[in-house]
Order: sequence, then structure tokens, then C-alpha cells
Amino acid sequence: MVLKLEEKLRKMKKLLEELGIRGEIIYHEISGKRTEDAEKALKVSRKYILKSLLFKSKDGYVAAIVTGNRRVDVRKLEKSSGFKKLRLATPEEIRAFTGFEVGGVPPFVFYKLCPTYVDKEVMEREYVIGAAGSEYCGIKFSPEVFKKLGYVIEEIGKV
Repeated sequence: MVLKLEEKLRKMKKLLEELGIRGEIIYHEISGKRTEDAEKALKVSRKYILKSLLFKSKDGYVAAIVTGNRRVDVRKLEKSSGFKKLRLATPEEIRAFTGFEVGGVPPFVFYKLCPTYVDKEVMEREYVIGAAGSEYCGIKFSPEVFKKLGYVIEEIGKV
């Protein structure tokens, strides 16, 4: 079942409320599913745009958050998390596990779902923009939120 934009936003806002997170919701007409598209839609550098990625191993799921100008170094993530043979989750696995579609997964959804690692570079930003439940909207917020959520801050990214 594909949720309509209003339903996705309602679900995202409920999550924000539950976690006590505040941020500015930004709507855009261009899909932000890919980093390049999000950069154009939001008119900001990809170093402020977050990629919220879900990885899977035989032991379970682990999430990684990096800025759009970086990629996840899977070896570093495996070492930090203790999970072996990580692979990106499929769109179906992502939907089933998070309740959100690829391109719309909020970075906060992993709270209480799985261990989550945030690349150190994310924390160097004054603000970041993550997906807000849909590929057509984002949320601008302080990366300090990740400390509040207990996410692990480590060097997991590479250029």
C-alpha cells in the first residue's frame, strides 16, 4: 500500500512529537530520492543533505547516516557495529522495517529499531536536512538531535 503525502507527513510529525524533535519541514516539487536531485530541489550543497541508509546482515539491521558528499565505508561500519557481511537493505526490506519508502526515510525512524551510526562529519554542520517521510519533503534540524537519540557518532564515511 502506497501512502499519500499527507499520510506520510502525519506519520513523520507523530514521530517528531514522540521524540521531542523540532525542525523546519521543507516541501519541494522535485524528487529528493537521489542526492543530486535533493541538492537541486533544496538548493543547498549535498554536504548538508543526509543519507539515511539501512544495512542488513544475518544478525539483523544497522543504520548509517552520512552527508550527501560522502559514502558509508562498510568495513568501518562492520567494525564499529560488530555486524558482519553487511549489505544495503532492499526497498521492500526498508519499507517493512521502517514503514517508509526509499527516499523518504527520516533519520529519526531508526530510534529504538536498530543500532544507528552517524558519520562524524555530520556533526560538523550547523544544520542538516534529512528526508521527512517522503521524497518530496525534507526536515532541516540541528545534528545535535542525534546525540539526544543516543546514536553512535563515529568515522563511518568516506569520500
